[in-house]
Amino acid sequence: MFKVIAKIVRAVIPAVRDQARRLLRHPAPHGEAMPVAPWRRLWAGLAPNTRGACWILVGALSFVLMLAVSKSMGKRYDPLQMTFFRCAISLAFVFPIAIAGGLANLRTRHLKMHVVRALFGLSAWLAAFYAVSRLPLADFTTMSFSMPLFITLLAVPVLGERGSWQRWLATLVGFVGVVVTARPGGEFQLATLVALASAFAGACVLLVVKKTPMSEAPASMLFYSNLILTVVMLLPALAVWRSPDLFDLLMLALIGFFGIVAQVSYIFGMRKGDASALAPFDYVRLIYAGLIGFVLFAEVPDLWSVLGAACIIGSTFYIGRHEDQLAREVSVR
Repeated sequence: MFKVIAKIVRAVIPAVRDQARRLLRHPAPHGEAMPVAPWRRLWAGLAPNTRGACWILVGALSFVLMLAVSKSMGKRYDPLQMTFFRCAISLAFVFPIAIAGGLANLRTRHLKMHVVRALFGLSAWLAAFYAVSRLPLADFTTMSFSMPLFITLLAVPVLGERGSWQRWLATLVGFVGVVVTARPGGEFQLATLVALASAFAGACVLLVVKKTPMSEAPASMLFYSNLILTVVMLLPALAVWRSPDLFDLLMLALIGFFGIVAQVSYIFGMRKGDASALAPFDYVRLIYAGLIGFVLFAEVPDLWSVLGAACIIGSTFYIGRHEDQLAREVSVR
């Protein structure tokens, strides 16, 4: 899988370099009211998949940074309080975007869907903040990649999808990777099950999003989910409240900031490029997690972590490519 990413990167870098040279060599056309900044011209000249990949890389880094800050704060603050800050700060960033085109953008006919999605999201965040503070950062990130495996299982009763035998075999291999990452024969950690529960709840969120009509704007979906979670988590957070000092308040705010940056980056990335072409770049999250875990927490992945990650990422990567190939064959017909 990493060889695939390396090939894509090697193919993209020369194209970006040549495009930059071409754009910077020629000035803006005569008569323009305002010259376009070179970096804007460079960005506009990139292929859609290249721009999408840049967004995915930013989103992946933001997601891991959010987890890293959560891990550092998890020993002093309850997951209930961290979840509240994550949602409240995200709401503060999303609200101006949601109302940029007027309050009419906040109208929705699918409030029940937003509530269901928010409750699943609440379960995912609570479990994530609990687990990431007790597991190595790379191990938790590896477990989060099991989300597509749960989607495969849930798609049968929820979406009525049966799936091919190749998809089910890849799913089985992925869950073998989950068992391997849990270190068979070693000391069992409850946090491992909680991390899987977070991935399961995240899969439920994605299935609810898939069943939500396309007429619902992404900004509206982000607004309602963060609004509902902020309201729901206020009283539980107050019950375990610990007054943060200025530094801790900044760190808690960063959880929400990195969280919303990750969400927005993934949305823009998937809109700019093809999902099948961009999927490999999301696995860079594991590289980010390994490096940040080593630098900040002195965590070194062991053999079980590497083998489990290979099984989980390999299976989910295969599922994505296989389903994309089937979709292309159907469209040709």
